[in-house]
Amino acid sequence: IVIDSQHFHTSSNNYENSYIRSWLNNDFYDSAFNIEEKLNIEMTTVDNSLASTGRETNPYICNDTEDNVFLLSYVEANDESYGLNTTASRLLGPSDYAKSQGVIMNENKSNWWLRTPHFSLAYSGFNVYEGMFNADFVDYTSIGVVPALWISL
Repeated sequence: IVIDSQHFHTSSNNYENSYIRSWLNNDFYDSAFNIEEKLNIEMTTVDNSLASTGRETNPYICNDTEDNVFLLSYVEANDESYGLNTTASRLLGPSDYAKSQGVIMNENKSNWWLRTPHFSLAYSGFNVYEGMFNADFVDYTSIGVVPALWISL
């Protein structure tokens, strides 16, 4: 589910230094989870390497990050083991909150950010109109957020 609508950053396609990464690991993390839940969320080394982009070259990759909450990469958003290997599986609906924040919708499905950089000042995301897309601007506030995290049970 698309839980919110946020901008990626004001001008950069660098996930390591992005607004959305900070928002996920501070504002969202602190408000969405109580102390007990936070104890079960694993700190994750997030792969931001070339391999995570699904491309042969990409000058905009960044360092790996250590995060409690993160966005999926292009490769993860197409991974059968995550249940995301078909276009239909990636068509996600927005929460009521995301709708109230102005998330873009088409037939009650929403666009959502990925952390994978593209070859411009943009990030790839999932577009309900055409599948994977390149956002024109990382400062769009109408793109959805689909947080990812690992928990220990």
